[in-house]
Formats: sequence, structure tokens, C-alpha cells
Amino acid sequence: MARLGEETLHRIIAEGKGFVENYYRTFDANRAELVNLYRQESVLNFECRETIKGKEAIVAKLTSLQQCQLHISQIDCTPVALNRGAIVLAVGFLWLDGKPEALSFSQSFFLEPTPEGSFYIQGNLWKTFDPREEMRPII
Repeated sequence: MARLGEETLHRIIAEGKGFVENYYRTFDANRAELVNLYRQESVLNFECRETIKGKEAIVAKLTSLQQCQLHISQIDCTPVALNRGAIVLAVGFLWLDGKPEALSFSQSFFLEPTPEGSFYIQGNLWKTFDPREEMRPII
């Protein structure tokens, strides 16, 4: 089993958070540029209803979404020792264009390291929740 030293752990956490912060800056500025953060083998699970594979298909989905404003409240990251990647969870609020009510929002990223020393998004989960709707346990 691969082990990560303390310095490596902190580096991966900082780089994973920085990667996701850059993702949201790009999402707000020009969603089409997100194509550089995905690969052909990347997968997006959108709202637990749609599984989309491949960078062009994922970015087509993201660019088709209506205009929205995101407020990210927290980004948590944990390193993955096996491949020196990271799992990142971002939570916050999303306002759809023209709507005063915010939706709760979470997005998780499975980041795979690249040979160049950065990451790409291997797996991605996107989920919004209307806080006015009752959440029912599934287990």
C-alpha cells in the first residue's frame, strides 16, 4: 500500500483545493474552457440522473446549463495515496438566473494526477438540493 509523507499530504491538499478553486473561476468566466480540465475517460454524474462520459460531452452539458451564480462555502480535500490524486468536495449555494431562492449545491471531484504535475477530473458528481423540499432517507 502506498504511503504519503506529511509534506506530500499537505501539498496534494493545497493543490487539490487550488485546482477546484480554478475550476469555479473558469466555470463563472467561460465554461467552454473547462474542456482542458477533463479527459476522454472523464465521467460526470449529473443530478444522479445522467452519466456523461468524455470531455466534449461533459463540457457540452455544462455549457448548456442556464446562467447561474455559485457561492462556494467550503472546499474539503483528501489525498488518495494509491495514485497521489485527490478527492475534493465543494459545497455551497446556487442561484439560477432570475430566481431569488438559492439551491444547496455540492460537487465532488476525483482528481487524477497528470505527468505534467497537475490534475485532471477523472470523476465528477454534481448535485443540487432545494432546501424547501423534504429530504427522505434512502437507507
